[in-house]
Amino acid sequence: MDATAARPRPQNQVPEAEYRAMCRDFTAREVAPRWAEADRKAEFPVAYYHAAAAAGLVGITAPEDLGGSALGATEEMICLEETCKVNPNLSVALIVQNIAGSLLHDYGAAQHREIAARNIAGECLLGIAVTEPEAGNDVQNVRTRAVREGDTWVLNGSKAFITLGGIADVLVLLAQTDPAQGRRGMRFFAVDRDSPGLVPKKMPMYANRPSPTYELSLTDVAVPESRRIDAGFSEIMAGFNRERLMVCGRWLGHMQHALAWGVEYAQTRHTFGRPIGANQSIAFQLAQCHLDVEAARRLSYHAAAQWDSGRPLREIIMDVSTAKLYVTQAVVRVTQTALHVGGGWALSEELPAMRRAIDSLVAPVTVGSTEIQLRIIARQMGLPCD
Repeated sequence: MDATAARPRPQNQVPEAEYRAMCRDFTAREVAPRWAEADRKAEFPVAYYHAAAAAGLVGITAPEDLGGSALGATEEMICLEETCKVNPNLSVALIVQNIAGSLLHDYGAAQHREIAARNIAGECLLGIAVTEPEAGNDVQNVRTRAVREGDTWVLNGSKAFITLGGIADVLVLLAQTDPAQGRRGMRFFAVDRDSPGLVPKKMPMYANRPSPTYELSLTDVAVPESRRIDAGFSEIMAGFNRERLMVCGRWLGHMQHALAWGVEYAQTRHTFGRPIGANQSIAFQLAQCHLDVEAARRLSYHAAAQWDSGRPLREIIMDVSTAKLYVTQAVVRVTQTALHVGGGWALSEELPAMRRAIDSLVAPVTVGSTEIQLRIIARQMGLPCD
């Protein structure tokens, strides 16, 4: 994808208040009853995906002819903010569906678009497999190889930290097809989960438990040429920038719930004959959290509006990275403050403070770490940062 080229704008718009209310109702109905058991078992409730698809929350930006809503990043932000006010981890699945689905319907042929349509309809759970054990954020050094043999590609390699990797029906997987071309010699493949030679292994995780994480081992996995997608390094890097916007919505919702809990607890928990929130040491910490939440909201929705404007990525990447950097640092501060306000009781599994604090720790290191966002911002400022 050319970073200098204009991008298509959303085709549709919806009233924000109505859309937010719909997402809030969905959250109360489908997220609240499911997340605790899913977290405890570290299992993804596939019924949640079906419900999200039925509500139109899968394929939010996808074309209408595939069953999508043809909306924009702003609506994705609203959806994730509202769903993550209850729990931030089930909605990781929505992020994965929308990023993987975009690669299929934006760059794929008819067969790929058919998979995307099935995904939007709730009939085909997707995963996206880019990260590798040794590469991490260094996507240009992906080592998984795809070698063509006639009308078939044979894939060998490994992937790590793949959300839903062991249960997704189809994995949109990045492999090196021509090492001589470096990052230009990469392509995505739509790989069926039950392909011989593809072996998933669940990774025990402290965070993201309701959306399980897997390692993938690929040994002579045969994929038809028709499943190769005309997208590679440039397209996934653009996709990562959109994903950074989505994680802003995720953590924005998460920190709002943590702050609301902290305020309520400070009002109702009494020591020395008065609420602990009557102490400046507690009240000022929560006031600072309010600042973090409001700044995060403004940065996030400004970046989403810039994305929806259709301006070239090069012109808006500063806004995207600034929002991602601030939000993912702020959510740690806010959840840690709520944990501190809760005191010893916050360590109890009966209260949500510890769970939210643990979940937030993954925020600064995913979809481009803090250091990567700082590097992007510094270079956009004209600083020769390498």
